[in-house]
Amino acid sequence: MNKYIILLLFALGCGQQAELHPPISVRVAVINFDPAVGDSTLHSRFGWADPRELADQYVEALSEVSHNRVSIDIVSWKDEARFPIKTDGFEYTLAEFENCWEDRSTCHDPDGTDYERLIQEYDIVAQIDSDQFDEVWIFGAPYMGFWESSMAGPGAFYINGGVFESVPSTKPFAIMGFSYERGVAEMLHNLCHRTEATMEKVSGGWDTMDLSTDWARFAANAHQTGGVAAVGSCHYPPNGTKDYDYDNQAMVASNAAAWMDYPEVSQKMDSVNAETWGGPNYQLNYMKWWFGHLPHASLQPEGEMLGNWWNYVYRFQEHVLAP
Repeated sequence: MNKYIILLLFALGCGQQAELHPPISVRVAVINFDPAVGDSTLHSRFGWADPRELADQYVEALSEVSHNRVSIDIVSWKDEARFPIKTDGFEYTLAEFENCWEDRSTCHDPDGTDYERLIQEYDIVAQIDSDQFDEVWIFGAPYMGFWESSMAGPGAFYINGGVFESVPSTKPFAIMGFSYERGVAEMLHNLCHRTEATMEKVSGGWDTMDLSTDWARFAANAHQTGGVAAVGSCHYPPNGTKDYDYDNQAMVASNAAAWMDYPEVSQKMDSVNAETWGGPNYQLNYMKWWFGHLPHASLQPEGEMLGNWWNYVYRFQEHVLAP
């Protein structure tokens, strides 16, 4: 009999309340800044990825790595044949951007997009408040000045980017910034940092040497924790000794596999290295491996930390900000 069915029957028999979490549905509005280049687009001009194909691949990857606990529905897509406006009002022309790409010293400073202006220009608050979608994705090119992940609205908190708490929506919402010059590996990397920042908030902080919380124990990396390894973090796989060390072939003992049984986590150790997640695209495969181990249990005994941590990432208003 399935382990979680046994746990559920046990919980009910003991008079404890239990909750089965349904898959998390996330509705997304996309704004794609893809300036016109003659009869073509910027992404085609430079031979970069098609943003629609990237979005589809990312949605598929999220379903896969979350064990179907997350379902993404892109409910609107707006193509903008122009550059976004930066915080000081600057907007690239095509010639200026091409010059920037050839000579980085000519790129505009400040680089950042004016998020509050963007939110107002696209009437995002009204659509969030009327429950038309849950979060926003913006696609663009390098030097368009997007945060990897940011949050706006009342109660907004840091998820590895700007925090726009003064945006007058009735609830907070996330804004993901993606580059069509890159790929799904980097899109998952953005989400990984969002997850880290969210779990740090949930856990009341994150010290890699202090393994007193489930999050710190999950993210343990042998190099940073005095030899204790579990699943690792965005930049440091379990055996990593530097940032982005995804192809490190050194073996370390890790209890990563045990996190698939969360909330029960044993100390059974296995040897892991870069071939555990595999190449040749080590970053993509590590991101998939990492997210695949994120706790995703359906059963949730009352009074415990959530068995499905995807709820913290996507239902933050309810599970991170609620008193």
